[in-house]
Amino acid sequence: VYDRAGRGWSEPAPAAQDGEAVAADLHALLDSARVPGPYVIVGHSSGAAYARIFADRHAGSVAGMVLLDGQPSEAFESLPGYAAFHDRLRRVSTLLPVLAHLGLGHLLPVSAGLPDSARGLQRSHQASARFYRSLRDEVAMLPATLAQAREASGLADRPLVVVTAGREALDGWLPMQARMAALSANSSHRIVPYTHEALLSDRSASQASIQAICDVVRAVRSAVPLSALY
Repeated sequence: VYDRAGRGWSEPAPAAQDGEAVAADLHALLDSARVPGPYVIVGHSSGAAYARIFADRHAGSVAGMVLLDGQPSEAFESLPGYAAFHDRLRRVSTLLPVLAHLGLGHLLPVSAGLPDSARGLQRSHQASARFYRSLRDEVAMLPATLAQAREASGLADRPLVVVTAGREALDGWLPMQARMAALSANSSHRIVPYTHEALLSDRSASQASIQAICDVVRAVRSAVPLSALY
């Protein structure tokens, strides 16, 4: 797990980053840290677009993928009301760095399901104006990032597990998740009764995420289809 530019303890990027830049940063990080491939890459939410772009640009380094309620690359075109939702999010995100600079970032809620130590880290990060500048820039670049992900190639027969949060899903979200599962001929689509955030922050819901990662790693190491694991 790593912190993207401007998140956690990572320094900010010199300018707003699209998906290409984020993927290039990750490749440079892995190279500098001497973490050898091949990799099973995992993306949650907008991280799905970054994962797909990385896999397209560095196909020889990616052995498998897990998408956790990933952002569909066709969201603007195919999800009703998504463009309006993004516009509202973009406007709100421009205010958050100012609020954090004024010392109000610590008032924002943290994930209740996380352990106390992790909640403390999240609260500390959310108090930083740098974090919200990164979020603002990410939201602003999302249309370009999704367009780049839309042009990315598929995964052929590399193992792919798509985990979809069925609770509170937007209209049209589930069919688009199924389309992402079709990125590989060796895939599994799992709809679970949890929310988008819970896949990372809730002890019970996160088991579905952990199982998906373990299954893809097993499929890669054993060189057998995902369907043969059950």
